[in-house]
Amino acid sequence: MKYFKKAFAVVAASLMLLTCLASCSKKEADTKEKKIYEGTYQEKIDAFYLDHQATSAGLMVGVFDKDGTIYEGYYGYSDTASFTPVDENTVIDWGSSTKTMVWVSVMQLWEQGKIDLEKDVREYLPEGFLTNLRYDKPVRMIDLMNHRAGFQEYYTDMFIQTQFDYYSLEEALQMDQPAQIFEPDTVTAYSNWGVGLAGYIVERISGKSFVDYVHEYIFEPLGMHDSALAPDLMDNPGVRERRDQLMCYSGTVSAGNAFYYISLYPAGACVSTLKDYIKYASCFVKDECPLFEDPDTFDVMMSATSFYGDTGIVKNSHGFWALPYGSNTFGHGGNTQACSSYITFDPERQIGAVVMTNQAGEGIFNGEMFELIYGENQWSSAEDVNAKKGFYHPARTVLEGHFKIMGASYVTDDVLDEWTWTYNEKDGIPKIEYPYGDYYYAPTGSALLEVILVYGWAISLVFASVGLLVKFIRLIVRKARKSTKKTMLGKTTGFMSVLELVLGLTGLFLMIMFSIWLPHNFYMWVFPAIGILTMALIVLTVYAIVTLFRTPAKSSSVIRKIYNIAAIAFAVLNIVFVVYMQLWH
Repeated sequence: MKYFKKAFAVVAASLMLLTCLASCSKKEADTKEKKIYEGTYQEKIDAFYLDHQATSAGLMVGVFDKDGTIYEGYYGYSDTASFTPVDENTVIDWGSSTKTMVWVSVMQLWEQGKIDLEKDVREYLPEGFLTNLRYDKPVRMIDLMNHRAGFQEYYTDMFIQTQFDYYSLEEALQMDQPAQIFEPDTVTAYSNWGVGLAGYIVERISGKSFVDYVHEYIFEPLGMHDSALAPDLMDNPGVRERRDQLMCYSGTVSAGNAFYYISLYPAGACVSTLKDYIKYASCFVKDECPLFEDPDTFDVMMSATSFYGDTGIVKNSHGFWALPYGSNTFGHGGNTQACSSYITFDPERQIGAVVMTNQAGEGIFNGEMFELIYGENQWSSAEDVNAKKGFYHPARTVLEGHFKIMGASYVTDDVLDEWTWTYNEKDGIPKIEYPYGDYYYAPTGSALLEVILVYGWAISLVFASVGLLVKFIRLIVRKARKSTKKTMLGKTTGFMSVLELVLGLTGLFLMIMFSIWLPHNFYMWVFPAIGILTMALIVLTVYAIVTLFRTPAKSSSVIRKIYNIAAIAFAVLNIVFVVYMQLWH
């Protein structure tokens, strides 16, 4: 959801490579002369679509101002195989732009005097609800809005493809609370879990489920009758039926229906037609926002709450991200496993635009096309900054717990430089700041250790595979020759290779599983299994080391000795890898 999330799990080397490629692509793109589109909004969008039609599946676009809809366009197909066009009845996932309804709800409660954005959020939660806090500094609602509460990434039960036993937002939040790895209000790290927590606070204060609250105070007042928000979308069965008919795509390759249940549904579960998307987004460009009783509440909501360091340049305004088009453009994008959408608006010029696509991670229409509405991207060039040299770690990461392996990714300052917005060392944390999240400076030692462990783990997987293959061939040859000759540590290293291979494949399997966000109860049997396998590997490794020292030096060839020592070394590396990455509990 939202840019990141998230196509596949990456480790250090692959992330660096991908980032380098992105940087190179940007350099190449900057050298090309941009095409200028002229005419009405419809004419410009039509021309832009024709130029990029080959990359598209289905696209819905809305442009509006304070007086209403200026242009509403439908392009391409909701199902390319049957050539079913997108139309006014097509529904598409909002993804993370759903989050803006959490912030609107919070501001409605603030307007009524029911919440103080500066107070410790524990005042609005059940006693002892948060078990993951480690800093004395309180988490405030404004920190949740700015994504600066300090929580690490959340990986369980976020997207669930098969129907699950329905549980409440409260239960979803308590199921697996992510560690608080940063002091509040020091680092920007996008957090779906933090938004879910804010949605639950809305429930606690209002006495209604978040679904019911949004229907009563957002959908109904705006006449949004083609929208659904519950994880199963059954708060509007007609929308669910139409969502089941939507085909989704990765690029232009079919991904099928690709509907996922989102347990933290305030963070990204809304689905609607384009018309309803416009009804909601156009509220933010009207003379008086119809979602608030007092016009001043909207002005407060759009006032800056987070900046890029000490530059005075706005990063976030009560949950709405500042966008690079002019000085007063805001919005929020969204990605699910199936769709990409974006809400954008300029409250000063009182104009806005929304985009909905049935493609995961789509960036041309959900990015470049907005220049047709607002003008050229003002953040396209890196600022001249003097960032600290070394390795940088994305703040949206995992540093603790059994998902720590997902945090083994780093980039260097020179790679980041092409995309840098600003660098600062506020709060004693050297960091390069971007929209939606920072990259913070990581000690070289810890970065190299993780890179070595990840590469070593990958090499041990290859070593174990080759070793077992060679052993199998030698076994066949010995059987054919009826040889009874025993080799030093033959069976022991064979068992070690089997365990290393199983551990390696399990780790690879886990990385794939992490990328599709499986249920919490699924992972809970995998990690103990890894612990048991690791214990067995420890026993075999100790036995192998003792046997190696007790075996006469002339009892095997040099090649055999090298292989045995390598097998033991890789076994030790696997053990260290599992323990360091906390995969054992």
